[in-house]
Amino acid sequence: MKNLVITFCLCLLVLTILSCNNVKEVLAPKDTLTVKIGFVVAGQRVTYPNGAELAVTEINEQGGLFGMPVELIGHINTEADLDVSVKLAESLIVEEKVIALIGPNRSSHAAIVGPIAQKHRIPMVTTTATNPNVTQAGDFVFMASFTDSFQGAIMANFANMELGLTTAAIITRSGDLYTEGISNFFLSNFKSLGGEVVSQVFFEGGTEDFSDTLTQIAELKPDAIFTAGFVQDIAYITQQAREVPILNAQGEPVVFLGADSWDSVLLFEDENAQIEGSYFSGHFSPETNEPNARAFVDIYKSIYESTPTGGVAVSYDAVKLLYEAALRAGSLDAEDIRDQLAATENYVGATSIANYNENRQPTKSAVIFTIKDGEKQFYQQIDP
Repeated sequence: MKNLVITFCLCLLVLTILSCNNVKEVLAPKDTLTVKIGFVVAGQRVTYPNGAELAVTEINEQGGLFGMPVELIGHINTEADLDVSVKLAESLIVEEKVIALIGPNRSSHAAIVGPIAQKHRIPMVTTTATNPNVTQAGDFVFMASFTDSFQGAIMANFANMELGLTTAAIITRSGDLYTEGISNFFLSNFKSLGGEVVSQVFFEGGTEDFSDTLTQIAELKPDAIFTAGFVQDIAYITQQAREVPILNAQGEPVVFLGADSWDSVLLFEDENAQIEGSYFSGHFSPETNEPNARAFVDIYKSIYESTPTGGVAVSYDAVKLLYEAALRAGSLDAEDIRDQLAATENYVGATSIANYNENRQPTKSAVIFTIKDGEKQFYQQIDP
């Protein structure tokens, strides 16, 4: 009898465990049916995830992706350590099982993360990475921004044809794919237009004293200085150049020219930066009148109580490009999404993309800003 009771109790225990397991099986899908997208940022561009988050919020408000909520798993590599970006990408793909990667924003990081996405055969859409080499990893890697070959040509043409500048010095941060690339594209295009590059100098990251370099440049009296560096570099260079000062052959202050790395709240908040009257290229103007872009600006301002920069806009677009490609594909299959990304035509979001070329680089416009009264102002749009 005792053995019978024990057997009966064991049976009840087994039935209870099975019953609990069945409950877990019913509840588990609610936790697992989430579409995960990875997002990687390098450096101090801490507002970039806001653009991507806004895109995800809009997608979820519309019912998610195939009825499933979308989750953005973002990481900011504030020290801009290349190894960190690599580890983040591997973790997002292998451990988090993301369906795609958005970013990184820096070309040097995108160029080493791209091969990881290609190895795992999942789509990757970079944000503000502009060097054309970032897509060399393979057919799963796409850009949401214009290339430096386009941006460099724009600024060279603008300097020569619009501003009438015929001589320029170029100051370049060495050892970085973006800074060296945009510098060379500006140089080659400026020279092809008949401009003269009177000096091209390089500096190491972390340099704070540019006085000797700038004193030597001052003797050459260039019309313009094109700076290929990051925010802190720009602040030091412009401040010290005005102190020298550097004047052109007519005795007027040299004009500073830059690219999309200038489009940072940190630069405009830096009291040391002497950037009044400068010009730089960018991805997007918040002064736009295009309806979709205008709606993006208004919604962003209402949520974050700030004005979106070009990097925020492109981060928003990268997510939306992926989302629309998945919808057209009708599935979350990586190869199907990749094929539909490549087939993108007439995308209109915060920025617009006409199509992708064979290297998965978009045909899209750029804008040029000038700095007046300490604030950036839209100057003109350049269409491809």
